[in-house]
Amino acid sequence: MRVSKEWLGQYITLPDSVTADDLANDIILKSVEVEGVISYAALLDNIVLAEITTIEKHSNADSLYCCAVDNGSGESVPIVCGGGNLREGMRVILGMVGAKVQWHGEGDLVELKKTKIRGEVSLGMICAAEEIGLALLFPQKDEKDIVDVSFLKDVPLGTPIATALEIDDYVLDIENKTMTHRPDLWGHYGLARECSAIYNIPLQEIHSPDIVSGKEVEASVLVKDVGLCPRYMAVVLDNLVDKEAPLWMRKRLALAGSRSINAIVDITNYVMLELGQPLHAFDISTLTSPDIIVRKAKKDEKITVLGGEEFALTSDMLVIADKEKVIALAGIKGGESTGVTEGTTSILLEAAHFNGQSVRRTSSALGLRTDASARFEKNLDPLLVQKALARAVAFFVEIFPEVRVVSNVCDEQSFSINKPVITVSLADINAMMGCDMEEKFVIDTLTKLGFGVTISDGVFSVSVPSWRATGDIAIPEDIIEEIARMYGYGNIPEVLPSFPIEPSPASPLRDTKKRIVEILSRVHGFTEHYSYAFVSPDWLDRLNIDKTKHIELANPLAKDRPLIRRSIVPNMLESVEKNFHRFDEIALFELGPVFYSELEGTFEDTSQKDRLPKQDEVLGLVYGAKNESTPFFTVSDAVLDLFARLGVVGGSLKKVGVATESGLEHPGRMAEIFVGDTLVGRIAEVHPVVQKAVGIPHRVVFAEIFIERILEHTSEVLDYTPITSFPVSQRDVAFTVAKSVAHNDIVQTVSSCSDLITSVELFDVYEGENLEEGQKSMAYHVVYGLGDRTLKNEEVSEAHKHVVSMLSEQYDATVRK
Repeated sequence: MRVSKEWLGQYITLPDSVTADDLANDIILKSVEVEGVISYAALLDNIVLAEITTIEKHSNADSLYCCAVDNGSGESVPIVCGGGNLREGMRVILGMVGAKVQWHGEGDLVELKKTKIRGEVSLGMICAAEEIGLALLFPQKDEKDIVDVSFLKDVPLGTPIATALEIDDYVLDIENKTMTHRPDLWGHYGLARECSAIYNIPLQEIHSPDIVSGKEVEASVLVKDVGLCPRYMAVVLDNLVDKEAPLWMRKRLALAGSRSINAIVDITNYVMLELGQPLHAFDISTLTSPDIIVRKAKKDEKITVLGGEEFALTSDMLVIADKEKVIALAGIKGGESTGVTEGTTSILLEAAHFNGQSVRRTSSALGLRTDASARFEKNLDPLLVQKALARAVAFFVEIFPEVRVVSNVCDEQSFSINKPVITVSLADINAMMGCDMEEKFVIDTLTKLGFGVTISDGVFSVSVPSWRATGDIAIPEDIIEEIARMYGYGNIPEVLPSFPIEPSPASPLRDTKKRIVEILSRVHGFTEHYSYAFVSPDWLDRLNIDKTKHIELANPLAKDRPLIRRSIVPNMLESVEKNFHRFDEIALFELGPVFYSELEGTFEDTSQKDRLPKQDEVLGLVYGAKNESTPFFTVSDAVLDLFARLGVVGGSLKKVGVATESGLEHPGRMAEIFVGDTLVGRIAEVHPVVQKAVGIPHRVVFAEIFIERILEHTSEVLDYTPITSFPVSQRDVAFTVAKSVAHNDIVQTVSSCSDLITSVELFDVYEGENLEEGQKSMAYHVVYGLGDRTLKNEEVSEAHKHVVSMLSEQYDATVRK
C-alpha cells in the first residue's frame, strides 16, 4: 500500500523535525513495515514546466518535429519531439539535460544528454506521462501524446514540475503482509490515527453530514445470508455527468497508486484509500430496479466483471444481484454490464460489510484479487460502512453541484459490535515486558490508541475500540504488545534470561535413532534416505503389495500419493529404481513412522474420546549392487553388527516357514529378525518377478526393523576396544551343507569352538551346478588371536581342526580340502 505524507497531513500535523525517513522508521519500529520512501521531487529532478513557442517539421523525419521551447531561462531550448498532440503555445513538461526518464515507460531510468536526432540538436525531451512516472495522473489517450499542462497558465515557466503540480510529496511504500492483522491501517486515516499515537499529536476527525433521504425512488436491499453480509447500505444519486475528478483528488489517487477514471469512480476509490472501506457504484439504468439482493450464486451462473473477464460461479460464492441477474461479486469486483460509463447520470452507491473468509475463498477460487478483496478479507469494522457512505455522498455533493439524493438510505444490518473488555495487571505487564511501567504511561498509551481504560487495585480494564475488535485484540498479551511497541522495543533493557541449565529429558528412542544413523552411515557406508509418508497406489500395485488396509487421505498433498504408508520399504525401492540408472551400488537407510488403520494409537486430543491410527517407528534398509551375488548377507551382516554396536544381545535370523501375504519377497530368500524370542523385523530379497516389473536391474535386499521393539534390549556399549599388538592368524574353511542350515547358526557354532577365535566372516555362498540337490556351498574366514601373546601354529591348527570337526558333527557338513 502506498501512503502519501501530504495526505496524512490532512488529519495530523507532524512535528517539523520529522522527515519522511524519520516517519518511515518510526512506523517500522512501532507499527508496520515500510519498504521504502519515494520522493517525487527527487524523481522529477531537472524536469520543469515549459512552453512550446514554435514548431517546425523535421527535414529528415516525417514523424518528428523541431520545437523551440521556453523553459523560463530566457533562452530558447531546441527539442526534437515526435508527440502527436503538439501545438504552439502549449505548456508541457520538459526533461532537461541531466533529467532521468524511462523510454516509453519501460526499462531502467536513462539520463538525458545533449544529442543529435537525424542531424538536429536536441537539448532534452518533451515528456509523455509514462516516461516520468505520471501515467496514473495523466492517462494517455494515444501512445504518441505528450502531457498537456496548459492549465498551469499562472505558474512561472521553469518551475520544477513537482512544485508546479504540487506533488513534491513523499510516498511511503508499506509492506501489505505486515498488516494482515490490522484492517484499520488499510487507509490513510487509519495510519494517521496510528501516527497520532506514535507522536502524541491530535487527530483531526472526519465529519460528514448525515445523508438526507430522497423520495423519488424507493430502493430496497434483501440479504439472504446475514452471516456472509452482516451489513449492506445503499442510496441512489441522480443528476450526475461525465467529468474528471478535481486535480487535487486525482493527484492523491495517483500518488497512492490508483488510476483516475472519472469523477464517479474516483470518489469511490478515494474513500477506500482514505478510510479503508471499499465502495461500488452501479449505473442504475442497467438494473431492472433499485432492488438489491445479496445471495449465493446459482448453479452454472456466470458473470462478466469490469475489464471483460468472464467467470463461472459456484453455489458457495456470494454475489450481488438485481431481480434478474448477477451484477457483482460481493466484496471483489463489479459486473461489466452495470458499471459506470460516460453516459451514466444516476447511480446506486453501495457500501457493505462482507464476511472476510467468504471473500477470500471466492477470490482464491476465481484467481481474482482486487484492492477491495484485499481489504474485505481482513475483516473490516462494520461501523466503517455508514461513515464511508456519508463521506462519499459529501464528495458527490462537492464535485457535482447539481447532484441529488433521490432515494431512501437502505441499511440492512445484522451485526453487533463486540467490544471486549480485557483485564491485565500492571504486574503482568512488567513481567512480560521485563521493565517497570508506570500506571500513567499505560493509561495514556492505551487512550491514545483509542482504548477505554479504567484501573482498580493495579488491574487495568481495557475496552477495545471497534476498529481493533475484529480479531486483532482479544487477549491480555495483545494489550501488553500495544504498550510495548509504543514504549519502544529498543528501550526495553537487554537482559539474558535466567533459568537452570539442565539436560533435556532422556529419550531412549531419540538417542537410539541417532546412534543408528551414525553406525549405518559411518561404519557400513549406507546413505540416509528421506521420503514423505505418502505412497502411490499404482506403485504398490507394481510391487504386489495389498493396498486395501492403507489409510487414504481426504485431501492429499499430491493427487498421485493419496495413501499413508504401512511400510517404509516401497518408497525406498522407488528411489532404488531411479538411482540404479546412475549408480552401480545403492545402500540406503531411512528412519520414520508407519501407520496402521486397523490398530488404535494415541488419543486424538485431551478429550480422550477418539484415537489416532497406531504408528510405529521403523528402520528400513535397502541394498543392491551390480556385481553383488549375495546382497542378502550384506544386509544381514549390517543388521547383526548394528545390534551388536547398540548393545542388543541375542539378535538372530530365522527363516520364514511359510510365504507372506505380500508378493514382494523372494520366497526362498527371506527371514524374520528376532531378539531373543521377540520378533523385531524382517529381511528379504525382492522377488525377481517384481524386480523386473518395476525396472530394477540388479538383485536388491531390504530389511525393516521396529525400533521401539529393540529398545528394551539395548545396553551401553564401550565405544573403544584396544587393538592387540600381537599378530592374528586367519584360516579359511569351505564346506557343503544342507540349504536349510542358517548362516547365523553356523557363526554361533564356530565362534563357540575355541576362545582363540576372534571373528567369523562369511565370504562366499554358492548354489548350483556340481552340487547335490538340496546342498549349498559356504566359505568363511576364521580369525584366531590372543591379546597377550602370539599364538603358535600348533595352537591354531588344533583349534581349527576342532572347528571342522564340529561342522561335520552338528551339520553333516562336507569340508573341502
